[in-house]
Amino acid sequence: MSIRRKLFSLLVLLMLAWPVPVAAQSGGPGQPPVHIVQWGETMFSIARRYGITVDALTHANGIPDPRRIYVGQRLLIPGPSVLADAWTVHVVRPGESLKAIARQYGLAWWTVALANRLLNPQLLSAGQVLRLPVGEGRAPHGALHTVRPGETLMAIAFHYGASLWDLVGANGLANPAVVLPGQYLLIPGERPSWIPAPFESLDLGPLPVRQGQALRVAVRTEEPVYLEGTLFDRPLRFAEEGGVYYALVGVHAFTEPGLYELTLVATGDGGEQAAVSVGVVVEEGGYGYERIDVPPGRTNLLDPVLVAAERERLEAVRNLFTPLRRWHGPFLRPVEAAISSYFGTRRSYNGGPYNSYHAGVDFDAGMGAPVRAPADGAVVLAEPLTVRGNAVVLDHGWGVLTGYWHLSSIEVAVGQEVQTGGIIGRVGSTGLSTGAHLHWEVWVGGVSVSGLQWLSASYPWSDLEATGTP
Repeated sequence: MSIRRKLFSLLVLLMLAWPVPVAAQSGGPGQPPVHIVQWGETMFSIARRYGITVDALTHANGIPDPRRIYVGQRLLIPGPSVLADAWTVHVVRPGESLKAIARQYGLAWWTVALANRLLNPQLLSAGQVLRLPVGEGRAPHGALHTVRPGETLMAIAFHYGASLWDLVGANGLANPAVVLPGQYLLIPGERPSWIPAPFESLDLGPLPVRQGQALRVAVRTEEPVYLEGTLFDRPLRFAEEGGVYYALVGVHAFTEPGLYELTLVATGDGGEQAAVSVGVVVEEGGYGYERIDVPPGRTNLLDPVLVAAERERLEAVRNLFTPLRRWHGPFLRPVEAAISSYFGTRRSYNGGPYNSYHAGVDFDAGMGAPVRAPADGAVVLAEPLTVRGNAVVLDHGWGVLTGYWHLSSIEVAVGQEVQTGGIIGRVGSTGLSTGAHLHWEVWVGGVSVSGLQWLSASYPWSDLEATGTP
């Protein structure tokens, strides 16, 4: 056979083997639909398309690692599902009801309730994010029940006071005697519920979260677990306090606005696991632009080699995580002075491109003004740096750290415990600075965020403290 004919035969075989771009196929009468994985899809994007959880999709297909799927793979779509061509996002405004929001988008209220796994469709809060199906998809009204080991369909029907045959019909079960652990069943007429055991509740705030803000994650479980999480492709680190697991996530100032997946995995003492995935909406930060003209005598401080070396030094401390939370209530201002430059402004140095941003808040304080600790903390860095000048970094616990640059003097030492309001240094103009001021920086999970959020009465912890939650 000639080389040309061999190549032609190989091309035909490749075309026959290439997966047909079909979104979903019918699994036959009484059978769940089948989705064929396309290029670029993830378990999160597929689950979101059908209005189900990643956990439900994973259990239905016996997938050990939801991060590993391949093009052409056939996935069973467990019911109930909300099939839509796309999804849009609605942020609840004060006074809005679920029925009014559903009517606005031409949807049934129970479609919105199921698509968002609302524990109580009558209870919405301002700022809550709802995902809404766009297209012809509709879902039946009812609760989602996760089958536990040893449960039977009869026992589930008895628990909800539902008819056994109503459950069979609502879920299209070919064999009522067979239900599998992890399988999701629709309970007609029941209040929607989506959080699998051992999860009891999940609270996020603030929502939507802006670029350059900190997001709080609070998780309650029925029993002690080992909790892991991922957001923005970064692992979450949890601390337990008062029976609640908490994590703080810093949203980078350059994070693209949009919908991101937050995944939580709880592991029990016996090694059993349960997972929850929800969407987190990031909105535009609304930051301005600023040109910085560096004096001729200090342009050498813009040397990329110097900048990289100093960044590496700070990396050794900015990702610290201490299980003890030292702060209580909003932070205090580190210095009493007007703000001369805000966090997040896109910056140009000496007329160059606006490809960097201001990672802190500048206070226009006079030379020698006292700089105070905004909250209790431990000193983890106190030394002169080339670009940032005399610098101090405080660890406040749970991945929250604060930095103080360009000081004229440092008045603390590494390892020292400081109290709220204690003097840690004096305002100066050392390093890359055009005049006396304090550059104050806040890190959450190693990411620079706006310190002004932590000075506000509505800082990330205020709503929990108002309700008496630790």
